[in-house]
Amino acid sequence: MPVLTTFMIVSIMSCESNPKVQTLWVNSAKVDCVGVGPMQCFQIKNEEDEPWTNLYQEISGFEFEPGYIYKLKVAIDTLDKATLPADKSSLVYRLVDVLSKQADPVLSLNDIWVVTKIEGAEAKSINSRENPVLEINTRSMNILGSDGCNNYRGKIEALSENKISFGPIMSTKKACRDMDLPNKYTTALSKVKSFKKEHLELILYDENNQELLSFKKVD
Repeated sequence: MPVLTTFMIVSIMSCESNPKVQTLWVNSAKVDCVGVGPMQCFQIKNEEDEPWTNLYQEISGFEFEPGYIYKLKVAIDTLDKATLPADKSSLVYRLVDVLSKQADPVLSLNDIWVVTKIEGAEAKSINSRENPVLEINTRSMNILGSDGCNNYRGKIEALSENKISFGPIMSTKKACRDMDLPNKYTTALSKVKSFKKEHLELILYDENNQELLSFKKVD
């Protein structure tokens, strides 16, 4: 009887702990996040066309190298919440297999860019010594810079292999003698939906693939 009882308990535990196996994509850099305290999180998604979400724990057996997008097969074990601390996740992620590992093409956007053209026309202001500047940080999903008059910052709302769009832009409110170039620049920035990067040049396009802004990399 004791042997039978032990066998039944083991069988029940095995059934309850039967892991769920699924495919996960892991982004090329960890991001700052807050769980129990400040920490670094993986960004993951279950489908390739989904937005990234934070994973507040490690993936057992996974050796992460920044700069690469991974496609993984993982096993997810569900633990009994009654046996766990309140701040402990009931899900445990374990690596089964690395299905692919590819260099992240958007990392090359991480730089400071100065505008050269707005809607195909040369960007030049007679009352400003500096053209608008765009600094892109794909890790924090932020942008900042100057429109030629005011400093601005905003969020990157969407980013993929050739798609990019920005959220509302917040800026200082200084009034300059010539606001034509800053206004054209910020209007164009709000319409951006995609990009193309070639060597030291970055071009941003609208939803109809019309060129909005051209930049060159700042040395």
